[in-house]
Amino acid sequence: MESEFGVDVFGFVALLCMLAYLLYVLYYAIDLYFLTPSKSTIRLSFEEEQLIIANLPAYSLLTYEQKQKFKQRVSRFRANKKFVFAEKSKDDEKIKVLLSATAAFLMLGFKDYRIASIRKIMIYPSAYFSTITKQSHLGEYNPKLKTLVFSSEHLLYGFENGTDNLNLGVHEFAHALVFNFKTDLKCTAIKFRRGLLKMNALLGDEKFLERVQDTKYFREYGTTNVHEFFSVALENYVETPLDFKRLFPELFEVITRMLNFTAFNSQLK
Repeated sequence: MESEFGVDVFGFVALLCMLAYLLYVLYYAIDLYFLTPSKSTIRLSFEEEQLIIANLPAYSLLTYEQKQKFKQRVSRFRANKKFVFAEKSKDDEKIKVLLSATAAFLMLGFKDYRIASIRKIMIYPSAYFSTITKQSHLGEYNPKLKTLVFSSEHLLYGFENGTDNLNLGVHEFAHALVFNFKTDLKCTAIKFRRGLLKMNALLGDEKFLERVQDTKYFREYGTTNVHEFFSVALENYVETPLDFKRLFPELFEVITRMLNFTAFNSQLK
């Protein structure tokens, strides 16, 4: 009787787990495809696509199919995240497009591309004083408030030169991604965290650090810790992927796997 009872309990728990999973899949599908709007009024205009081409060179390396998916995701991100501008300016819509494009590119390899770790994006005209850190900042990610904060001046400067590997938007999004995948149990999230461990191991490799110093391809600030290293490396990944793959192929592969973006890797020759 005891063994039968044990089997019954096991079967009941297994059934509950299956039902919970099915409910999760159903909720995910409804939220992603029905509650997340993608109306014609918020689709990218020709001018907005040209803006992306000029400021995000990696977009031109995507296939036609990837570009179509990318543009839809830009629209959805822009429609679903709360953008707050401390002061209104002529660049507000431009900033929305460029930040949404950054998010769409970084998440192009994932089915769930919403970045739940970001709820709000706050934009100040220039460097601002944080009441939390008691310091002046150009940009930051606040995990408790799930908020990205930027200086408009420095954010736009990072996009103006799309190949100098200095992109404040990409840098802060990278920090948000770390928290986005921190406790997620999906295979892609586990793969992301494994990538961070591999990057941390590289930071302890003297030969690798010598290459970093000799090539000067990455900013020295990146070697501060693994999170800053990932953020700095991601700036390079987005702005100069061809150079990245040529100079540091092993690290390029690590980040490609973290972003679940192997299709992009195969397109770079």
